[in-house]
Amino acid sequence: MNTLEQTYTLLTDNDLVRTAEQFSEDWVGKNKGWFSYTHCMGRDFSTDAALNTLRETRKYKQMLAPKVKQLGALVTDTLDVLDTVEQLIEQHLERKHKIKHCQF
Repeated sequence: MNTLEQTYTLLTDNDLVRTAEQFSEDWVGKNKGWFSYTHCMGRDFSTDAALNTLRETRKYKQMLAPKVKQLGALVTDTLDVLDTVEQLIEQHLERKHKIKHCQF
């Protein structure tokens, strides 16, 4: 399973994404058919798709972090999933595209 598939699976299994179309548009910043096509072709994240998804992951983490005290384990579990997604994409960017320490 490549990084794209792992990321999509983590997000869908944890109810952060409902459809491939939503993932493509809201997380990757591509057209709604992007994930289906990319997955069907057996491809992984391109540089821009990975960076867009990493940016969206970090944005989501920033939004949730202040709510830990209010919502407890629900938010903590989601933040753990987002941490895993962030690490997967960072490793992918370093391994495949030689990009380290992405700051937005």
